[in-house]
Amino acid sequence: MDNTIMRKKAEDARLCFENLKQQTGIETDTKVSFHVSDGQVKQMKRACYRKNPFPGFVSVVLCHLRLKAVRRLFKEEAVIQTGPAAAVLALNAAQANDIKSIRDGVKNENPILCDVGFAGLQVIRLYMMGYFGNKTFLKERCNSAMRVNNALNGSFYKYQTKDGRYFSAHVYYETQKAKMMNVLKLHKSPDEFTMSSLRKDKKDVAAAIKQFDAADLENKSFDSGACGCILRDRKEWEASDVGKAVCDMPLFRLEKIADTPVKHYGMTSKRGPLSGVKVLDLTHIIAGPACTRILAEQGADVLLVRRGKFEAQEQAMLELDGWAGKNSIQLDFNHPEELAKVKELIQQADVVVSSYQQGALDHFGLSPEDIHTLNPNVIYGNLMCFSDSVWKTRPGWAPLAEDITGLSIRNGSKETPVNLNGVPLDYIPGFLLANGILAALKKSMTEGGAYTVTGSLTRAGYWLHECTDLKLLNKPFCYTSDIVKNQPVPMWNHVLQEVSGTSVGTVFFPSPATFQKGACVPMANMTFTDGNSTWKVN
Repeated sequence: MDNTIMRKKAEDARLCFENLKQQTGIETDTKVSFHVSDGQVKQMKRACYRKNPFPGFVSVVLCHLRLKAVRRLFKEEAVIQTGPAAAVLALNAAQANDIKSIRDGVKNENPILCDVGFAGLQVIRLYMMGYFGNKTFLKERCNSAMRVNNALNGSFYKYQTKDGRYFSAHVYYETQKAKMMNVLKLHKSPDEFTMSSLRKDKKDVAAAIKQFDAADLENKSFDSGACGCILRDRKEWEASDVGKAVCDMPLFRLEKIADTPVKHYGMTSKRGPLSGVKVLDLTHIIAGPACTRILAEQGADVLLVRRGKFEAQEQAMLELDGWAGKNSIQLDFNHPEELAKVKELIQQADVVVSSYQQGALDHFGLSPEDIHTLNPNVIYGNLMCFSDSVWKTRPGWAPLAEDITGLSIRNGSKETPVNLNGVPLDYIPGFLLANGILAALKKSMTEGGAYTVTGSLTRAGYWLHECTDLKLLNKPFCYTSDIVKNQPVPMWNHVLQEVSGTSVGTVFFPSPATFQKGACVPMANMTFTDGNSTWKVN
């Protein structure tokens, strides 16, 4: 049964792959095959019970979330997400192979295999990761899980407003939670507003939201610095000013900023196609780190900037996956000497990636223009929620992008909206931005130039609408990829891969979705360290 579903999703992947190349203008000579395996649903369900690090009730909750997500992965999708995820991951791997060919002068002719089941797993990997080691960090992850699952978590809870609309709040930092609670006049400390108090909190939130008209509450939540939205259907989104601006954007905007000399990185090392490429990571939570993790998998030297140590991160539950393959340096931009250090690192970087709210770094002298001034040859990647014109300074998270673009309603109904499986509008936009950065790197190696690459959570969300439309049209298509079954790839014999020697202990990450015979094994690049002073040696 799961093989039949996955075969259909492989067909989706082929369709999305062609659409992705067409929309982005990316051409690759590397052959791509979408892979389907027998028995995968049992394999992944078994993995749900393993490597669960949490104690007591939290362990039960995580196991439930894992099983629910895996079951949904092997069902038909009202809004397709597995096919688009496979398509964008396959194109990332193909572009990385192109870069290796440019650098080494020798092409690996073996096809990229993209396993469709493991591609789908990439957007639910938030739940699947295992962790064993540092007990202090385990406590922080547990506390993070308790905090994030609260009555203002719009992924799970949506509330009716005074005028009969539905509203969802999305506040994943305690500071945002406090601002949203202040808007709603909820007189309670944010740290008391957690999973343990859900039953009463949901009643209080429902009563508070019922006092507002939807549009008024949406504006108040954004104006306060929090984040919440009216649930819109697709037509309503397309008709709005922000929806029109987003729909006018490309999947990522690749702009040449300056004519600079061709970049030479030398021959690749065993780390992979991006070995020797320095990436400065100014991202947080999931979407931005997903982009830079893809670059790390391909061998890039990724240095992640954090204000504190890994085990002190407020949202350690959401952050862990984004640390894979990276080293961290602790810098507080409010301290002049530490701000000077990040500017020095920008001058040394080949790529800088940011996913903070637009304008958040400007007053530190770290706007996109400032970064290009500091390093005229840099590739700058920027990920936002909305467009780069309308609502560009408003914050946003992946589940909000689903609710506001009509995906939740399309996936369910107006009466019962249902968010997609996992957090696809974190991972897929991150993977798309990585596509743009890889395209910019190829250009920098062949024609030179400095570039800015801009992506958007809501634009990636609208692409899922477009992909689903294409599937429903069922028109014949000229494909450049094919479908293969049950290829002997040892990496896919295991759902979770052990990564030992990290700064927080032993971590189990989901196996990558792509494989190429004769290429580097991505898991070898996935260890990570904390408290560094500069780049690691590739």
